[in-house]
Amino acid sequence: MLELLSKVDKIKKVIHNKRVAILFPGQASQYKSMGMIWYNSFPKYKEIFDYINQKVNYYYRDFIDVDFFSLMEDEQKLNITLYSQISIFTVSVCCYETLREVFSDSQCCLAGHSLGEYSLLVCSGCISLDSGIDLVVKRGYYMHNYSKDGTMFAVIYSFDNSSIELLESILKSYNSVVANYNSYNQLIVSCPVECVDDLKERIKNEFSGCKIVPLRVSGAFHSHLVDVSNRYLQKEIDNVSFSNPVVPIYLNSSVCYDPLEIKEVMKRQMVTPVNWIKTIENIYNSYSDVVFIEVLPNKILTNLSKKGFPSNIADVSYSVEEL
Repeated sequence: MLELLSKVDKIKKVIHNKRVAILFPGQASQYKSMGMIWYNSFPKYKEIFDYINQKVNYYYRDFIDVDFFSLMEDEQKLNITLYSQISIFTVSVCCYETLREVFSDSQCCLAGHSLGEYSLLVCSGCISLDSGIDLVVKRGYYMHNYSKDGTMFAVIYSFDNSSIELLESILKSYNSVVANYNSYNQLIVSCPVECVDDLKERIKNEFSGCKIVPLRVSGAFHSHLVDVSNRYLQKEIDNVSFSNPVVPIYLNSSVCYDPLEIKEVMKRQMVTPVNWIKTIENIYNSYSDVVFIEVLPNKILTNLSKKGFPSNIADVSYSVEEL
């Protein structure tokens, strides 16, 4: 408990007299026992965690049948899309709500990476917690069960705008896309399973010294290859009421205020590439004295900023995990 209170004090010092952009992580941020120290230390965290756990166990057994306490200790399940999305969402929302008063006077905007956009919709008041639970459980279910025809891999390389355009042109001939523009040294590719080996070889030949890392995912997310999953989720989103966010939110690089616009963006989100580079750059250029704070779990977004962005952004990027 004392260690976490010290962490809160460090957060207060980092954001003092600054504008704070809160970042919500996406899939791949999961790890065993994530957030459980917070659960045992902060009543607000425990209250929300228990509510989501009970809600999922009571209403969503047809989609996901697991108790969160056992899930958080099951590393194998946490790495499966069906389980990872609701678990990351839960930890992120619980963390933000626990620190809401710490952030309240300083936060200038919220942004999320893929799944993280659902966390920010709840935390900004754009959708209710119950709606967020509903959409995230079903998103994980549809992506897990209806996205089997594609795969994803990371390309690690020192990119600039010209080399990014070259990669995009190569991918077109393989019916593939850049799914995530994560940073200037990491792009994620979504492609059909049948061409993945040939595509990797082509990329290695064109980008000398690059590193290719396969991702353990159940589909080629953020591409046309998951259109079936997206159509299922669109019907669910249509049933959800959206409100004006109480704080500015960035959805895939652009600030959004209008509930109808936000709803339409989310209906296309699963098949739209994530441009995290533009998101971070747009926020940095829009607010003076801004600092980026990544909520739990993990520090993946912070590491992207520190390793794949210019020093002006890297030097103002922090995570709750590491502070």
